[in-house]
Amino acid sequence: MKTKLQSYTKLFYLAVILIVIVLLMLLFLNKEKSSSVHIDNDKKLYIANIIEKRLKKDADIIDSTASRFNEKEREHFSIKGLQYFYPVKSYRVLAEFITDTSSPIFQMHTTTERKPNYRIYGSVKFRIRDTLCKLTVYQNIDFKNSPDYDSTLFVPFNDNTNGLYTYGGGRYMDIEIPITNSIKLDFNEAYNPYCAYSSRWSCPLVPFENDLNVSIYAGEKKYK
Repeated sequence: MKTKLQSYTKLFYLAVILIVIVLLMLLFLNKEKSSSVHIDNDKKLYIANIIEKRLKKDADIIDSTASRFNEKEREHFSIKGLQYFYPVKSYRVLAEFITDTSSPIFQMHTTTERKPNYRIYGSVKFRIRDTLCKLTVYQNIDFKNSPDYDSTLFVPFNDNTNGLYTYGGGRYMDIEIPITNSIKLDFNEAYNPYCAYSSRWSCPLVPFENDLNVSIYAGEKKYK
């Protein structure tokens, strides 16, 4: 009798342990599901925000009261529209920001004889698909005291998509002067210089030090 009781007791404890394990597994799965839903919602919000910015840019380009393009160019934009890679959150990377304003002011080469005044403000280091990358960051001195540009830095770059999927002359990004030694670079917001649309514009040429040996399938594509 005692042996049977001990056997029942062991079975009871085993059943309790199994129930606890099942409950813990269910709790873990629910947490994973909840976390996955949260991540998916963040991703959807991020993509929606990028698409909203692109739609606004398209609208501003064809708006005669806001656009810097002439009537013929606006008409072409309204038919063609700008072309983009679909937003991918992995192209929003955390970069190390290194401030260095010791270099003298220089005149940056452009597609015309115009030579605006810039200075090197520093550099950013980051990884794209395990490839370590570095870009020099510039500040436009001519616009330094403008309320619209006083905190904005200029990041032009070339990559391996140039001429094939993107504008052959490279693309640009604008970033805010960071208050720490890190910053998020969002290549989904990379855009074409105006020279990609018309030769009448004067656009800064991408300095050779900002040639990236990677393919950036993000941001604006070439305009056909």
